[in-house]
Amino acid sequence: MSTTQTPTLSAVFHLACAGVTSLILALGAGPVSAQTGPDPTSDPCVLPAPEAEPMTAAWTERDLQNQACAEARAQEVPLSWSLGLGPDELPSPARDPCRAPAKHDGQRFRFATATVTNRDDEALAAEIYRPCSPSSCTDVPAGLVVAEPPYPAVLIVHGGGSQKELHRWAAQPLAEAGYIAVSFDVASGNHGSDAQDMVEWLFSSEFPFADELDRDRVGITGHSQGGSTASLVGQLDERLRAIVAWDNLTAVDPMLWADDIGVEPPAGLTVTTPALGIGADYYFTPEPYTDHPEPPPSNGEGGRGRGVSAHPKDLGYQELRAAGVDTALVILRAGTHLDFTPLMAGAGSRYGEPYALYLTLAWFDRYLKGLSEPDTAADGYRRLLATQFDDSADRHNLGAGYYDPVEGNQPYRIAGLSVCDRMSFYFKSRLAITAPDSHQPIATEDWKTACKADALPQPGTPDTPAPGVQPPTGSSGALGGSLLILLTVGALRRRWTVA
Repeated sequence: MSTTQTPTLSAVFHLACAGVTSLILALGAGPVSAQTGPDPTSDPCVLPAPEAEPMTAAWTERDLQNQACAEARAQEVPLSWSLGLGPDELPSPARDPCRAPAKHDGQRFRFATATVTNRDDEALAAEIYRPCSPSSCTDVPAGLVVAEPPYPAVLIVHGGGSQKELHRWAAQPLAEAGYIAVSFDVASGNHGSDAQDMVEWLFSSEFPFADELDRDRVGITGHSQGGSTASLVGQLDERLRAIVAWDNLTAVDPMLWADDIGVEPPAGLTVTTPALGIGADYYFTPEPYTDHPEPPPSNGEGGRGRGVSAHPKDLGYQELRAAGVDTALVILRAGTHLDFTPLMAGAGSRYGEPYALYLTLAWFDRYLKGLSEPDTAADGYRRLLATQFDDSADRHNLGAGYYDPVEGNQPYRIAGLSVCDRMSFYFKSRLAITAPDSHQPIATEDWKTACKADALPQPGTPDTPAPGVQPPTGSSGALGGSLLILLTVGALRRRWTVA
């Protein structure tokens, strides 16, 4: 091990996240101005957005404010992270310096790497995060799971032109919440076939932690093209029991399919796997809305639910809803496509990442971990229907935040904030799920409005219809005003090395 006086990148990261402000001078960086954290009592990105009609001054003011909120992370995170980067050490794209795995291995989770060879004889580099067991970790922070195996697992698929490290914001918290999380680098753009190869490896006896894996509880998540991959592969492979798609849940009807991932949806594919989609107000760059964007005047993006041209965001959700499969769609207020990939550059809102993490953990707890843990399923259901955030995401947040001159990086927090006001006011968030105990269905095509009206049933009263929610009166998918009630009804051989 090197003992040079020059700080290594990992050491610099450690010092920056610990708040050692004198490192600025050591690295020759420019002056840093102290920031105050966002005040939830006055932050316009937190407060309820006012009602407004198109072509009015109120509409324009609200729209400009929403665009500013979509850039807030880009204004604050670079300063807060700059202490962790030497003048010649900026990764491309920049990764969250506070989530370097070596910093937390053996304390928050257990970390390993692997290389899997895909069907095209290409190497897929993987990161494996596992929960701490009672004998394997020390000084585990309060609120993180310490448990013996077997563990449920989640495969994470990055987007086009991206990399696995950009989803440590989800992989590490999943391990801290009791899951094995496996992320990997797609080899040559074939997200779908590479994901299928990773699934086969995960289920094989050669997975290095096969003795710790609960093969009956494996799910998949992904971002952008990885979200489309999760949407399709999660329905093609019946071993995958739950799906979360980050921008966005994609319809797998062959007539709507528009992604080139090396796998195509077959005709007549039956969708059966519960899936959550999380979308955003904007694509890569915030753009003005001069009128209500929903319903869109056209669809230039197929069934992807994301993109630059006008398109509906809910086609994947509607496909599952019509099939009577539990599903939900949340559109992040002021969110962008990059909210799911923490970067030093590029647009992003303060609260998109923690909200996406909150939803991801709640969904997998309800539909994956909860398959054999009734209390976990009930708690995931509770969090999905909550009108105010608890700390289930905050306890895992280490990275994106603002800079404090004494404490260093201060991750954004959402505990205590309104869930309703984190949903887009441009696009409708939607919900069609069942209670884990009674299977009582509850759904709304306008989740934000129902949330603000407290019109969704809360856990503990699953058999009591909530105000404004009509009981089922017909077949699955029947509408009732703005609210909807649903009745939910051999592998290739792999070669690998483990580091």
